[in-house]
Amino acid sequence: MPKIEDIAFARLVSAGKVYRSACLVFEKSVNGKWWRKSGMSFSPEDFDSVIEGKPEVVVLGIGFMNKASVPPETVQFFAAAGIELVTADSATAAARYNELLAKGRRVIGAFHLM
Repeated sequence: MPKIEDIAFARLVSAGKVYRSACLVFEKSVNGKWWRKSGMSFSPEDFDSVIEGKPEVVVLGIGFMNKASVPPETVQFFAAAGIELVTADSATAAARYNELLAKGRRVIGAFHLM
């Protein structure tokens, strides 16, 4: 399971590999080229592969300056799917992702790294 080993502005490290752009962290892999409909907003359309992963929890890291937004329709999208949503600055979100992973929860992380 990919634990997040380090996270900083424009940098996420998982399984020894460095990622420099927005990332999705799945149970067994990292998508380091995650492209969103709008770079500064998390839209429901951005999460098709996340829903396919059938997580219990999705952790959204909204950046280091809390610049990325989570519109109400995205919150409703996860609620309708029965998926718990945690939103925080990216450093806090990475720590929460690792905590949930260590507890054996089915968690997927989505991180804006700016």
